[in-house]
Amino acid sequence: MIPVLLAVAGAVIWMPKWWRVAQREHYLPGSVNTTLFRWLETAPLPNMGLAPLGLILVVATILLDGSARLGALAAVVVIAAITPIGLPLRGRTSKLRFTRRMKTTAVLSILFWAAALWLLSVFAATSSAAAICSLFGCVAVDAALTVAVPLESRLAKRFQTSAEERLRAVAPLVIAVTGSYGKTSTKEHLAALLGPIRPTVASPASWNNQAGLSRAINEHLSSSTEVFIAEMGTYGKGEIRRLCGWIKPEVVAITAIGPVHLERMGSIDNIVEAKMEIAESAETVVLNVDAPELAEQAERIAHTHRLIRCSGKRDSVADVRVSTDNSGGDLRVDYFTESYPLGSLHDSVQSSNVAVAAALAVEAGLAPDRLGALVEGLETGEHRASVSVTDSGLTVIDNTFNSNPAGARVALATLLARSREGRSIVITPGMVELGDQQESENAEFARLVVESGGELVIVGRTNRRALRRGASAVGGIVIEVSSRDAAREWVRLNLSAGDGVLWENDLPDHYP
Repeated sequence: MIPVLLAVAGAVIWMPKWWRVAQREHYLPGSVNTTLFRWLETAPLPNMGLAPLGLILVVATILLDGSARLGALAAVVVIAAITPIGLPLRGRTSKLRFTRRMKTTAVLSILFWAAALWLLSVFAATSSAAAICSLFGCVAVDAALTVAVPLESRLAKRFQTSAEERLRAVAPLVIAVTGSYGKTSTKEHLAALLGPIRPTVASPASWNNQAGLSRAINEHLSSSTEVFIAEMGTYGKGEIRRLCGWIKPEVVAITAIGPVHLERMGSIDNIVEAKMEIAESAETVVLNVDAPELAEQAERIAHTHRLIRCSGKRDSVADVRVSTDNSGGDLRVDYFTESYPLGSLHDSVQSSNVAVAAALAVEAGLAPDRLGALVEGLETGEHRASVSVTDSGLTVIDNTFNSNPAGARVALATLLARSREGRSIVITPGMVELGDQQESENAEFARLVVESGGELVIVGRTNRRALRRGASAVGGIVIEVSSRDAAREWVRLNLSAGDGVLWENDLPDHYP
């Protein structure tokens, strides 16, 4: 009985820790063990010592007996509770929330873990069974996430059916937007352009999957809604196709292609295929041809779809452009053969996103001659390269949401332009979910920061090695801090009026 009580006492500590990781990773099967191995690789001391020690102690519970066996079990329980060292038990950036889905995950985890403990006890000593279930307990959480997939799909289907009925009843023009990055900003730009002329609803925040879009439709569409803008995300092939199967967008857009989520998608080709699913049944397709992959896709579908090519570059042959005029001076919005002056764009607004939004807005009924006046007032949402100046005169660029290589370079250019008279500081934990390109992309960004005259402050350990390598390749010296709070303190002590700081990305605390 004592071994079981020890194991249960340990599980009370470590299991909620892994539940929180599962919640932060959107309940993806396998995400718990992926997080564990990330910590073992990135923060090996003392974690890589504790892992083999735990295995040795598990073997000890098989070979020893009496109080020695119980002592080995107690040590295993402690190791399971504290490993990986550095991963907060309760969380600093986001607490565990017992939503309906979290409760389902918790119940299934407990059932799997208890069943494994009972089954192992049939074939081995209870102490050994308890030690194995303690050391490898996080497997039970991943098993729960895997088993819950069909259950969650069945539950989500009910809300989807309700959303389908509402869509049929309201019958708005449905516009869908996807892309490796830029889709949320483009969606918000489009909603701002259409708001003055038609009752428009855009899916909130990043509600871009089956559950989020069902909720957006059920909670926000009213009988007066004329346009519904659906942001669509994906972690693999088939997901966008399924979304389009019931949302049925008439006009669609792809904003960009890049290595975002490459870790899960496998290759850029897979990303292109997954994103292009949005175009399969649409009447009109809007593509940002500044992305070479989308320029290729534009040629492929030019004879099968009504196609609008968009660009943020003057020398592009796109149908819709937002760029400077031929002299390199004033901005203009070019819509096919028509051209309209544009005073300026906010620092945080990317011209290619605006071009896509402008094309979509005209498709939804906005007169092209109104583009210039409306586009000039566009802004991006919070944490997307937003620029502010503190009371002390420090320029702050907040680009902490969903960092990607292209957006990071744009944000860096904004920093350098805004802090010419002072220091230019980039504070970052680096970019993640870039698959086999993650190390090279982070090293390249660090190199670019230093070569541009900026200084680099590295937060945490996740990409520290790659960022160090990129900076040192061009003779740069980096500053390393353990957390975002430590970085804030460094800024307070070291920067002053005229200086600029770019906060590039902000990883949740289940990353090292």
